[in-house]
Amino acid sequence: MELTYFIVIILVVIIGFFFLSKTLKPKEEEDKSMLLIQSQIQELNRTLDTKLSDSTKAIQSQFSESSKIIASVTEKLTKLDNTNNQVLNFSNQLQNLQDILKNPKQRGILGEYYLETVLQNVLPPSNY
Repeated sequence: MELTYFIVIILVVIIGFFFLSKTLKPKEEEDKSMLLIQSQIQELNRTLDTKLSDSTKAIQSQFSESSKIIASVTEKLTKLDNTNNQVLNFSNQLQNLQDILKNPKQRGILGEYYLETVLQNVLPPSNY
């Protein structure tokens, strides 16, 4: 009878060991799977960080270039505005001259004055 108990105990231990080893194996496989997933996630994080850093640098570079271009365009527009003001001023002066020259009497007076000035500059005072 002791032999039967001994055999039953050995069978129970073997069956228990078999079930225990079966339940531990999936846990080890799960641990390996988790480690693989974690390493893949870390690699993705590194890749994303690199890409984000590159994108940030590119955006900053483009912003810097855009700022320089805007400053240059603003400066040129300011110069163009000054030039336009000068052209408008010359246009107004030409309009005033045209208004003066429309009147025949004023045109004659201006012509006489101009002729007198030219003669004074060209001829000696004794001949004038």
